[in-house]
Amino acid sequence: MALDATIGGDTANVYVLQAFVDTYHADRNNTRWGDFTGPEKEAAIIRATDYIDKRFGRRFRGERTTKSQSLEWPRLSAFDDDGFLLNGIDDIPRQLQKALAEYSLRAAICGVLAPDPIAPIPKQSMETGAAARDTDVVTGQITRKKDKVGPLEEERWFETDSQAAKNLGASSKAVQSAMVNDLNIPEYPEADMWIEELLHPSMNIQLARA
Repeated sequence: MALDATIGGDTANVYVLQAFVDTYHADRNNTRWGDFTGPEKEAAIIRATDYIDKRFGRRFRGERTTKSQSLEWPRLSAFDDDGFLLNGIDDIPRQLQKALAEYSLRAAICGVLAPDPIAPIPKQSMETGAAARDTDVVTGQITRKKDKVGPLEEERWFETDSQAAKNLGASSKAVQSAMVNDLNIPEYPEADMWIEELLHPSMNIQLARA
């Protein structure tokens, strides 16, 4: 693979090159980054860039400079809270570069930054061996458990997907869409706080959860 950090390029696939991420983590003594090979680091940087654009692309301040650019940055009319251009010194904001370095480390460790939700688990009967129906599933956290000895009996109650979403939603201020909401995406505070400075003020609330 090859990293392409051409600013505004139509084939760019990263915002920074590996050398920047290496220096960033070395300066902060994040030794875990050094455990990965060059190809593993490059793949992590690409995945982190994809994650940033997919998760935050529509929430960034300003507008893309050209229709043909492959990444969300550079952007026009993107000002910080003090009225300064976010890319006034660097074509790619410093906050974005630092966030990418942090996300890259997590992508290298975790593999996927926005994992699929846990699939429902089919019920299994150890007595009859009956096959489970498509709707006969359990999932989520255990909310109640009952054990009995002689004869052996065990019952478990699982939190359903709808219950989990309701419980999370009651205390969350996440911005949700029809398909994906931030309740399903892990938080990465060390990186998210850098990205927050690049979002429209009205969108920053999605990163603030009770």
